[in-house]
Amino acid sequence: MSTERLTLKMVEANDAPFYFELFNDPDFIKNINDKNLKSVEETHTFLQQKMIPNLCKDGLGFFTVYENERNIPIGVSSLLSREKTDYYDVGYAFLPIGRGKGYAFEATECIMKYTKEVLKQDKIIAFTMPQNQASKRLLTKLGFNYIGLKEIHEGNKDSLFEYIF
Repeated sequence: MSTERLTLKMVEANDAPFYFELFNDPDFIKNINDKNLKSVEETHTFLQQKMIPNLCKDGLGFFTVYENERNIPIGVSSLLSREKTDYYDVGYAFLPIGRGKGYAFEATECIMKYTKEVLKQDKIIAFTMPQNQASKRLLTKLGFNYIGLKEIHEGNKDSLFEYIF
């Protein structure tokens, strides 16, 4: 998948150096979670043995976002199916070099188009930690509607948003 400025490619285990940096970014840890990966090698194993086989199938998964101009990875967009939800959910996380430039909006919009046109879905959801104001603003700008708080991850309630195509 691609846009004018970005290319989105399904995650591969060889993307481990980028994901190690992303997973250890303080904002990722604060707003998403701490994967507790302490090396590129651990990250490679995590991608290869857990993330890719469990979450990347049937056109769903994690898409590494590359900035076309420099051909460097700057973030990740995801489209996942979860047990506690009835619809696919979209997500995103960007390194500091990819923030504040509209890339998360552009990549998420690309994922939304793919969800509607290729996967033929009529609705998509997104969720974020209640304190993550930047993510809430982005989802609202994309046209998502706030639904309320829902327990997606055990013991935590997230702000749930939906978008109907």
